[in-house]
Amino acid sequence: MGIFDLIFPDSSKKIYHEDFKKALYQISALSSKEKAYVEDAFKDDLEGGLSKYEIKQRCSQLLHKSNDSLDPYEVEQIKNKLLKYF
Repeated sequence: MGIFDLIFPDSSKKIYHEDFKKALYQISALSSKEKAYVEDAFKDDLEGGLSKYEIKQRCSQLLHKSNDSLDPYEVEQIKNKLLKYF
């Protein structure tokens, strides 16, 4: 265990496409169209897996994206559901 692992204990843990999809489809506040949008928005990032930090960062980007169909409550639901994985 290195110093980085002591400072950031979950840094090596990642969520991959299947777990991401399962978590996403458990969020009842999202329509199927919104779920497909989120899955598409994260698809390139999921190839190597997403860390806790990357999820927070991507959700923050979604919050500030003015032309999407997600409201802040929905983005918060997505972030919370994904972070439960860690």
